[in-house]
Amino acid sequence: MSHTKIYTAFLMVTLAFLSCDKEEESLYWGETAALKNGSNWNGKIRAISNNFAEKKIDIAIRNYDSDGIWLETLSFVKIPLKIGEHPLSYTFNQPPDDSLSGALYTNGYDDEVYDFYKIAENDSTSYLEITDYNEQKAEIKGNFSLILWRRKDLPGAWNAPDSIVFSNGVFHTRISN
Repeated sequence: MSHTKIYTAFLMVTLAFLSCDKEEESLYWGETAALKNGSNWNGKIRAISNNFAEKKIDIAIRNYDSDGIWLETLSFVKIPLKIGEHPLSYTFNQPPDDSLSGALYTNGYDDEVYDFYKIAENDSTSYLEITDYNEQKAEIKGNFSLILWRRKDLPGAWNAPDSIVFSNGVFHTRISN
């Protein structure tokens, strides 16, 4: 499959997360924190069932400015809904039964995307780990660590760093349908 198709599909998933309006604020539930390039970072978190892969979820962590305008999103895609460490791949656009999970970071302002970051093709260190899953409450807890690289073939912010490192990431959220 061509890289254009992969990035188009990933962008569609990201835009689905971005298209939430104020009525959907209740979908964000939980807590998250991490170090982003060494600085404290957190945001609003939500998890949903993946539309293409059974027993997998998508997680989005989003930041807003003081006026409620979207600024950035860290997305995890096709994460198996089971306790354990799940490696993150540079691609996720695979058949539903595939074991690959992915991650993406975007920033921008409102509905404009400025920078697009992805996992490196040869990365073997990035992961998301689910440490607790309560099926009755549909709650998950876990941690994450990843390195993302800016897509330089897309126009973006002039001062964007080449890479973004998320370390010591933790989360607790509820899966909504």
